Amino acid sequence: MKMNKQRKIKRICALLIATMFSFVAYAQDEYSDGSSDYTEDYSDYSDDGSAGGGGEEVPDRYGRFINLYPGCEDNEPSEIYDAQKKKPGLILPIFPGGGEVEFSRYVFHHQQGIEVVDSVAPGKGPDGGDLQYLLRGTVLVRVTIDRCGKAVNPEIIKGVCEEYDTEALEIMSDLPIFKPGELDGIRVKVALSVPVYYTRKHPKPKRPEDEYYYDDTYGY
Repeated sequence: MKMNKQRKIKRICALLIATMFSFVAYAQDEYSDGSSDYTEDYSDYSDDGSAGGGGEEVPDRYGRFINLYPGCEDNEPSEIYDAQKKKPGLILPIFPGGGEVEFSRYVFHHQQGIEVVDSVAPGKGPDGGDLQYLLRGTVLVRVTIDRCGKAVNPEIIKGVCEEYDTEALEIMSDLPIFKPGELDGIRVKVALSVPVYYTRKHPKPKRPEDEYYYDDTYGY
């Protein structure tokens, strides 16, 4: 009886192992034969952001969809769906690297720290000088992600000032390639409303300039 139990246990273990290897082999075939509509292949990108093959420098993780539709040009007129209206069945464009959170981080890190003085409080500074207050506000930009995943036709919906508005448009004009939006399995153009925040209250303190040491010992 004891031998029969041991044989049964061995057979069950062998069956489980065979099932596991069959599942792994199936999964590899499913995602490696090109049968799916889109497979995420990161082999063309190295950790330093350089693209494999062509040698073109691409931002690390932001080049995720750059080869999704190579050579794609969306020149034909078609309906533009507004992301804010949430049409049933509409799948919004996906920003490379992490969706909305990564998109906001990308916008923030591409702001150049422009400072527009709004008002000055004489004598209120920490050293007895004038205290400057910066203009604060949110620039709202409407940008369309076309069927190739490219950001096109940015326009200001709500502006703050010329300097902030110009920078916000420049950022939206140079976005990386998205995964395009879809409706009923078909790629469509989708308009996004993107806020660009300017919230700094005071100018950044200027760093003291390093003193240059000059030694004329050698007559240089």
